[in-house]
Amino acid sequence: MPKCRPFVLALMIILCLSGCASHVGTGDREAGIYEKIHHHYRKMKSYSARVRLTVKGNKTENVYETEQYVKGDTKSLVRVISPEDIRGTETVTNGEKTMVRKGTSDANALFVSSGEIMDICLASTFFQYYYRSEETAVSVSGKTDDSGTTLLETELMPMSADRKKATMLVDNKTLAPKTITVYDAGGNIVVMAEFLSFVYNDTVDDKMFEMES
Repeated sequence: MPKCRPFVLALMIILCLSGCASHVGTGDREAGIYEKIHHHYRKMKSYSARVRLTVKGNKTENVYETEQYVKGDTKSLVRVISPEDIRGTETVTNGEKTMVRKGTSDANALFVSSGEIMDICLASTFFQYYYRSEETAVSVSGKTDDSGTTLLETELMPMSADRKKATMLVDNKTLAPKTITVYDAGGNIVVMAEFLSFVYNDTVDDKMFEMES
């Protein structure tokens, strides 16, 4: 069972993609595309991405753009690009600890408080939930296997009022994630991650994850 880590609002950790999940689709096509996605992400060793995060509150909506760099199952760095007042704030994880750097104390408090929900917006973390969940679904759109998108849906355990399920929309041709969305118990969107770019097995330098002792 993976351990959730606190995150800054950029949030990004990567965990090993392993195991298989049973899934519910409507036919052979859904099963075939799901297996294609499954094998693709099983082989992922690293990635970089640019992600727009939309965080919805009771009567508020905040948007952040981040850069994410991930290597292996324990190393990750998330850098905030905007808004300007917290630009450059980073969260780095090396497998032993997580550090927030270049951020103000107010920014850090916001990041950590949002972390448990926003952590699910990481591509690899989403799949860990998906593979271990007993309640999943697959829905495919498009006329051919290389057109349209596939929507993966999974319950989130342990479940809480503000995190009940999550979905990932995947491009059928590139297999890159398009969006990850987290919903609360009432079916309302809590967090949406829009992947503006995604580089599969990108070269990520280990020095990015070094921390001062």
